[in-house]
Amino acid sequence: MTGEAGGWMWILIDVGAVILLGAALAYGVWTWKARRSPAMDRLRERKTEELHRQPDPDEPAPSAGRRR
Repeated sequence: MTGEAGGWMWILIDVGAVILLGAALAYGVWTWKARRSPAMDRLRERKTEELHRQPDPDEPAPSAGRRR
């Protein structure tokens, strides 16, 4: 009898884990979407554009010309 219950328990645990993972993913997506607003999206886009226009601090400054 004990051996037969092991098969059913494995199926219940396996299905339960999939359902739990799906519920956690759905909750995460739902809360992530709820926090986003159009104003925050506009601010993020504007700040990204500002960062792209700034020079890279790791690159050396361009030289004015070649010296001979």
